[in-house]
Amino acid sequence: MPMYVALTYTADVDWTEPEQAEEMREYREFGRAAAAVIRGGHALYPTATATTVRVSGGEVLTSDGPYAETKEALTGFYLLECADLDEAVAVAARMPSARNGAVEVRPVIQF
Repeated sequence: MPMYVALTYTADVDWTEPEQAEEMREYREFGRAAAAVIRGGHALYPTATATTVRVSGGEVLTSDGPYAETKEALTGFYLLECADLDEAVAVAARMPSARNGAVEVRPVIQF
């Protein structure tokens, strides 16, 4: 079956903080409800913890923070195994981040 990655874009928060407990409960409920198609996934720490890496002329260049600043940040992902894109979109539509942010669904190339 095809694999899809569902990238969650929400407010740039620390999901480990107590004030995120209620929304994390919603994600756990979603995870249980969609367990049949979820093959992996994790929340990400805030963008302040990111390091962007580039190589120029053989030299590794790093900078603190994300590649681009946006209102909503990439805050997590799910790896989904679905029959087709329609099913993956239906699953993504049930994610809490679809209500308070956005979910980008992309097919995975399996080598």
